Amino acid sequence: MSLLTLDQNLTESLYRLTRDSSANQHLAYVIATYLIYLLPIVLLVLFWRQQTRVESAKLFVMTLVTWQGLNKLLGDFLYGHYGFRDRPFASHGLSELLFEQPQKAFPSDHAAVFMFVTLALYYYGHKKWAAVFLVAMILSSVARVAIGFHWAGDIVGGWAVGAIGFGLMVWLDPALQKIGDWFFGLFNRSKQNEPRGA
Repeated sequence: MSLLTLDQNLTESLYRLTRDSSANQHLAYVIATYLIYLLPIVLLVLFWRQQTRVESAKLFVMTLVTWQGLNKLLGDFLYGHYGFRDRPFASHGLSELLFEQPQKAFPSDHAAVFMFVTLALYYYGHKKWAAVFLVAMILSSVARVAIGFHWAGDIVGGWAVGAIGFGLMVWLDPALQKIGDWFFGLFNRSKQNEPRGA
């Protein structure tokens, strides 16, 4: 059995879970669409605490690099050179708040972001948040295939991009830390120099 056949069979099997049930379709759609919005909540929680403010900024910047840089570049390259394939079963016109809904599906933006953030949270020692994101990543990935947004291979491709983004973050981490310390140091000094009662 070829990888492409395995991918199609796995996608069809997961899609069958929701195809004949509107309740299952709705549940899968909610999970597939809204779990990703855990990310801004976590970033705000980390940013709120001064000791994790720089980590929050690094996570935010490198999530954008992974999502809009690596993932988009790979997708554009593959579609430009090979045509690749459209989304499997999702109907046209579905929309999400921040993520695009183009008909090209590889690699999955959501899978890339979830993988990157899960690994990054674990790297920075936020193991409870990392565990939450790991569960959310699995649920979201299965739901995005079950609802017809992605082929199973799109998810695996997204996970690979997220892991590459994480490796890039680890490599750049010392420089990002220095920039973050400098920036937030400037910000804190300017607040301390403000006249009291002004």
